[in-house]
Amino acid sequence: MSRAEDGFYEVAIGKRAVYVRVAGLASMTNCLCVRDFIQKMLASGHRFVIIDLAGCTGMDSTFMGVLAGTATFVRDKKTVGVAVVNATQSLRKLLKSVGIAELVFVDPEPFETPAIEFLRLEERGGEEERIALIRTAHQHLVKASAQNAGIFRPPLKILEAEMAQRGCA
Repeated sequence: MSRAEDGFYEVAIGKRAVYVRVAGLASMTNCLCVRDFIQKMLASGHRFVIIDLAGCTGMDSTFMGVLAGTATFVRDKKTVGVAVVNATQSLRKLLKSVGIAELVFVDPEPFETPAIEFLRLEERGGEEERIALIRTAHQHLVKASAQNAGIFRPPLKILEAEMAQRGCA
């Protein structure tokens, strides 16, 4: 279970999009639930995801890897549309620095979410599932940008060695 100060996610399904609101810090300690929700929605046929960062205080590379994975999801030979809205200038700069801004539409204008009901996701999963998420997220980042390979391959090797040692590779 994630700590409250780590942040949380609220989600909703609209007529044309799936919405994710980030509250607080979006990090490896709390993004397994949002990754699973998004994957479930995309697998069931939804084609557009809006990530609202108005309440986001920061994000780590694992969360950004989840965004990259969402943006590169392919079903029936079609990619998904992903928009990041209400991001501060510093969050937009962070997304650009790891190549996410090349994969998703980052709207610089204020965005008002439709009046739909949001539900809070609860984090779950064990340590091995979280380590696997971190590995996959960083693999997405390496694919997102050539410069990311030099940054994220060394930690990926460490994660893969740890997973192999645990027998969960």
